[in-house]
Amino acid sequence: MARIISLAAHAKVNLHLGIYEGRDERGYHRADSIMIAVDLHDRVTVTSSEEYPIVVNTTPELDVPERRTLVARSARALAAAFGINTGAQIDVVRHIPDKSGLGSASTDAATTIRALCMLWCIDEKDPRVVEVARRAGADMAFFLNPVPSLLVGVGDQLKETFPPLPDVPIVLVRPVGGVSTPEAYAEFDREPSAPASPTDMCRALRASDIEAVAKNLFNNLEPPACRLEPEERAVVEWLRAQEGVRAAQVTGSGSCTFGICESHEAAERVADAALGHGWWACATKTI
Repeated sequence: MARIISLAAHAKVNLHLGIYEGRDERGYHRADSIMIAVDLHDRVTVTSSEEYPIVVNTTPELDVPERRTLVARSARALAAAFGINTGAQIDVVRHIPDKSGLGSASTDAATTIRALCMLWCIDEKDPRVVEVARRAGADMAFFLNPVPSLLVGVGDQLKETFPPLPDVPIVLVRPVGGVSTPEAYAEFDREPSAPASPTDMCRALRASDIEAVAKNLFNNLEPPACRLEPEERAVVEWLRAQEGVRAAQVTGSGSCTFGICESHEAAERVADAALGHGWWACATKTI
């Protein structure tokens, strides 16, 4: 009988994202990244198969061939790392918009790795699992264990985790246009800016101080993302002006902006108002 593992693949927001000027030999920027997971999620279901290959089905479909998706590449890399010769069917139901800075591809791929570890009886903490994830993408290390975390290096090396900060009301608002991560970094390179230190945000998270968290939001990819998608600047300014929103900023490389709200009712109200502007919006919470 086939075994089935089904897991939620949660989105993230960047409370702090500090990008440094210059690239390493692989073409990556040094980055300080503090992320926290939210309740908006995709669903990843893996089903055992006695025969190779690994098959990936995505709903809605992506505009890239299945074999080139991050989910497929990560699954096959994990199988190769552990000498797994059986297959699996991987079904991904997507709710997180792409080109939004919410980690859609990374969370799907990392959750697939976690589900396959359960299916194939692999220890998720095995260094080979972590190495497969790190090679796949910078955010993958966070999504293997999506607790509030500071990652350094190129955003792939876990430096510190923080106490859970659950049930904080969050509103997500995204303009119609998206921003690709490579384009955002290329635009940053044209007009680089120095990052702030993550020290104050780390202190706020250690104390579970939501007011200090809201006060210390930082993302120096926000200006280049807004230059690439001008409506994103309108979203950011609109969201910061809404009653019941403590603070707001672009997450990751955009084009989604998140707002930390005073209440769940405020998050719902702001999301409804954003929909009225023709933007995508979602009221959610930290987990």
